[in-house]
Amino acid sequence: MPSPELERVFTALKKYGYQSQSYNVVTGDKRYFFPATVPDAVVAYVVVSGVALVAGDPLCDERDIRDVCSEFLGFCQQNGWKCAFQAVTLRTLEALQFVGFGFIKIGEEPFFRLNDFSLDGGKFRDLRRDIRRAQADGMTIVEYLPNDHRDPAIELEMEELSKAWAEKKGSGEFGFLVGNPEIADPGGRKYFLAMLNGHVEAFCVCTPIYERNGIYFDLLRRKDRPVRGTVEFLIVDSFRQLKEQGYELVTLGTAPLSGEHADDPVQGWFIELAMDVAFHRLGYFYSFKPIYEFKEQFGPDFWESRYLAYHPARFNPVVIYALLKAYDPAAVRNLSQKQLVAAWDGIVSLAGTPVDLAEWVAHLPAETAHGITGLISHVPKPGMPTIPGLPKLTRLPGIERLMETPHALNRLRQMAGFGGTGGNETGPEHPSDGSGTKS
Repeated sequence: MPSPELERVFTALKKYGYQSQSYNVVTGDKRYFFPATVPDAVVAYVVVSGVALVAGDPLCDERDIRDVCSEFLGFCQQNGWKCAFQAVTLRTLEALQFVGFGFIKIGEEPFFRLNDFSLDGGKFRDLRRDIRRAQADGMTIVEYLPNDHRDPAIELEMEELSKAWAEKKGSGEFGFLVGNPEIADPGGRKYFLAMLNGHVEAFCVCTPIYERNGIYFDLLRRKDRPVRGTVEFLIVDSFRQLKEQGYELVTLGTAPLSGEHADDPVQGWFIELAMDVAFHRLGYFYSFKPIYEFKEQFGPDFWESRYLAYHPARFNPVVIYALLKAYDPAAVRNLSQKQLVAAWDGIVSLAGTPVDLAEWVAHLPAETAHGITGLISHVPKPGMPTIPGLPKLTRLPGIERLMETPHALNRLRQMAGFGGTGGNETGPEHPSDGSGTKS
């Protein structure tokens, strides 16, 4: 039986679950803030490296969003935390801007009205062809209902697909706003399987968007080399079955923006380079353009923007680190030099804001400071041969001061774990007594 606190969260979720990933507020190690001013509202969050990361929109009436956000911000300030809301909708962004948050647009999410969905016309010729190929091979799409009947053989194959995916990715399942199969405790999840010769070729896990009578395609797992058309057939036939069950709206999840889809060129460059660290590692695809085009091929009826909002309004790169650690802790340990250079290029390009490297690194947790230290040790000094991929780093504010000042570099090395006190994660990890209720 769920705890009284979780029962309260489920009540709010079923009444106010508007953001596509809202069902995932009940998964993982979320904490919950219950505002004193809006008793039936809930804010789901985690605290990472002194940053309170909120999982999407707060669960509340649209008219109360501003009050809820304002009270939660006060709660964070009382605890000495920075604050960030991840993947929020426009209606929540407007409330956050009012109370002083900065923001960047991180992606666009495609929505499909199931009553209008059709693959007729020349635009979908290639998609229809791929689906027919899968059907000709004998593939069928079935809904698996673990709440009604458990099939150990089916679940073992699903587990093996997930394990193979995790091994290829190099870590485990994601967390925070990304769900996982949860076969043992399916709750309100729906499972669709692509079956071929009695075996699972691929499967997807869907979660409800209660306020919109919709379904969110949370995750997809497939064999490394599935029959052509497998994923397309799985998605399209799942649409058909969901329509028959009375659902009205479906989304395939956010497509991170490339520069060409951003509202502002500077912001687009920042997203493509810096946010790439946080979202490039979140699976499924290896660049922005393919994920956008993959979702576009199904002919969405409309796209909605998604935003990362943060307070203080001057962007701090620790927010990206916190997002990485919340979604996929292994990604922090496995950051490559190329990814760090790309992130740093993006950070210093943000609205032309000058950022001093020494000052920035001084506020990084130990793991990231260690990676930056490694980069600095390879920065070519004048007259030395350059290393591919690193020349831009030599132009960053603060690099020259660090290179020429042994004391600064030694301090950085201490922070990075070569000696001294290690990282500098400011802010308590556990809340103090204050306004609202929390766990």
